[in-house]
Amino acid sequence: MTGESLSPPARIAIIGAAVVIILAGIRAATPILGPFLVAVFFAMITAPVMAWLTHRGVPRVLAAGTVVAGLIAVLVGTTLFLGAALTGFLLSLPQYEKALEAQVAVLASYGIDPAGIRVWDYIDQGMVIQQAAGLARQIGSITFDVFIVFVAIGFLLLEAPRFAATLRRRLGPESSPYRHLTQSGRLLIEYVVVRTKVNLITGVGTGLFLYVLGIEFAALWGFVAFVLSYVPYIGLVAAAIPPTLLALIDFGPVGAVAVIAAVALIDAAAENLVLPRMAGRELNLSPFVVLFSVVFWGLILGTVGVFLAIPLTIAVKLFLESWEETRWIGELMGAGDREE
Repeated sequence: MTGESLSPPARIAIIGAAVVIILAGIRAATPILGPFLVAVFFAMITAPVMAWLTHRGVPRVLAAGTVVAGLIAVLVGTTLFLGAALTGFLLSLPQYEKALEAQVAVLASYGIDPAGIRVWDYIDQGMVIQQAAGLARQIGSITFDVFIVFVAIGFLLLEAPRFAATLRRRLGPESSPYRHLTQSGRLLIEYVVVRTKVNLITGVGTGLFLYVLGIEFAALWGFVAFVLSYVPYIGLVAAAIPPTLLALIDFGPVGAVAVIAAVALIDAAAENLVLPRMAGRELNLSPFVVLFSVVFWGLILGTVGVFLAIPLTIAVKLFLESWEETRWIGELMGAGDREE
């Protein structure tokens, strides 16, 4: 029985079953796919640096080594910064807890029962230390994954031209599949780089505002905002919780509201003014697809899927748009024509 002789419901059922099997395989292979996807992500971010070095005559091996060495230096610096900042924050938790209890008690004057509000439970020092200890116990596995990621980044940067040349030779430089793959890869790299720049604006803006306001550990919260901004809608909300609590402790409800309003304005400016100017219209996704992709890829790939949800969804969208039969699905995933 050929595919053409199957009824539409039967074809849909077979395709659906195949998709479920593929997703189950991806979920089972997450320990292997996770580091590989992280390596691909950082290879995309550093691809412009690699191209800049090679165009100036630096040998490819030396250029790739320089990029990887730079990433290692950034990782070491970030680890030292986070270690120092988190240690200071942990040592300050007891005094924050007492101050927060005093602030919550003020709510009684507004008719709110403070006994039912246990906000400080979420910043309990013992809980934070317990989570840090659990992370430390996994340091061996994390170190191995980090080593694999850096090795993979180096090989991806070195092998990218050979991959492109092989595809060009096999598919033909003028063939539609090759042109579409080239364009899709370029657009995906462009989005990842632009997303990183926008997150940098969000993180620096958040950190500077918190510093001017007088919130302690402003650099730490700015860095958290930068990282979590890769998770659309949800990430920046989560990143704003700690500085909002600290503003509540130091300045009361007015300070907390000021932090929430400032973070919302910074995010709105970055997402609605900066990102549309820097990213191409071809990469637009509908808000529902963005939110759904975070949940979907998080269930499939865990934490890696949450942070890489948008690049993975864009890759799926571009893949669907490369086939006439599935192009309508890719168009449904888009945000539509902004000018209409």
